[in-house]
Amino acid sequence: MPIEFRFKVLLELRRQERDEAGASLGQANEAINKVNAQIDEIKRERVNLRSSYDVNRKGDVSVDALLAHGRYDLQLQADINALQTTVAELRVEMEKRREKLVAAEAELKRFEKLKENDEAAFRALESKRENEEADEVSSRQYALERQRQR
Repeated sequence: MPIEFRFKVLLELRRQERDEAGASLGQANEAINKVNAQIDEIKRERVNLRSSYDVNRKGDVSVDALLAHGRYDLQLQADINALQTTVAELRVEMEKRREKLVAAEAELKRFEKLKENDEAAFRALESKRENEEADEVSSRQYALERQRQR
């Protein structure tokens, strides 16, 4: 007869909390990856802008076009800076989520260890009871044999 763990509901709750913390950490990691992809895209756009800027420098040069290129490049750099700030904030949040996951894992392990200890104690108790029953049966058989021999 298997033992019913007394804290089964709490164990399942801790597993659910651990799984949710892991999913939350994964979402934070995905968000960082998306923002990093945006940064990479803007950097590629800046490279393209600079290469087109160099092409435009040959021949007649429009001051307005140069200013527009410069402003656009500055705006792209500002976008990169803003996204890098966002990445830094996301990394802080990701670290908080990682700590929450570690705490949830530790709590889950405590309950799993408690369950293992309860199961071991139950098995020991069952083994002791079975040994006592076997001893009782042996004693009765011995007593019956003794009576028959008389």
